[in-house]
Amino acid sequence: MVALKLMAIPAVIWLASWAGRRWGHRASGMISGFPVISGPLLLFVSLDAPRGFVADTAWTTMSASPAVGVHCLVYAWLARFAGDRRLGWAMCLVGAWTAYLAAALAFSAMGVQGSLGAALAIGEMVLASALMPRSDAKIGVPRIPATEIFVRMLAAMLIGAAVILGAETFGTRVSGILLAFPITASVLPVFTLALYGADATARLLAGFVTGLIGFVSYFYAFAALVEPAGPAVACVAGIAASLVAVSLVLGWQSRRRQRGSFGR
Repeated sequence: MVALKLMAIPAVIWLASWAGRRWGHRASGMISGFPVISGPLLLFVSLDAPRGFVADTAWTTMSASPAVGVHCLVYAWLARFAGDRRLGWAMCLVGAWTAYLAAALAFSAMGVQGSLGAALAIGEMVLASALMPRSDAKIGVPRIPATEIFVRMLAAMLIGAAVILGAETFGTRVSGILLAFPITASVLPVFTLALYGADATARLLAGFVTGLIGFVSYFYAFAALVEPAGPAVACVAGIAASLVAVSLVLGWQSRRRQRGSFGR
């Protein structure tokens, strides 16, 4: 079971890297923001754990998800100050992890669940997206070599192993925080900042925040349905909810860009 869980993590890194090669950094980030790791992990956990425990964990994960938006926002702004420093990526990562843990503990302690919790989480994602650093620099589609993708996948597996073991060891609050832990949002920005610069990193993380809206929608649907309908139905409903939510956000963002271009 643990092996299956760990296989999902590098698969997501490969998919996000492939999307980055084809459509750019923003697309890579958006795919990474979806619950493509934590969603299957929770489904695996639900096969053995009581449904009440799984539902509580899902609600906690949803409540902690805005902390991932904080992580992305802090990393993007720290990347601006890191410049070309050799260990700039490490400074950004430590700062972003610290911000995530502090925000996750605060959000989970508030314990706002249900529709209100989902609305607050999505509102925080929209705010984080608006506060992301902007750049007019033209950034092409990155040519990510196979060796870099392999290192990305290995790094993600190491972080993921620690998260999986922790999520299955501790209570619902800690498990929810660990399931929401920004694994891909830790690995991909490190490589992007070191190899492509702060502007590319900001675009990657802006896309990630958009994908997080799908993350929130998935866990909202899963948490609401896992007890009455079972894990399989909850998972399918979560996937549908995440796709619909992100599609709506992308449509709204596209209309905003069109209105902005017409106004210039």
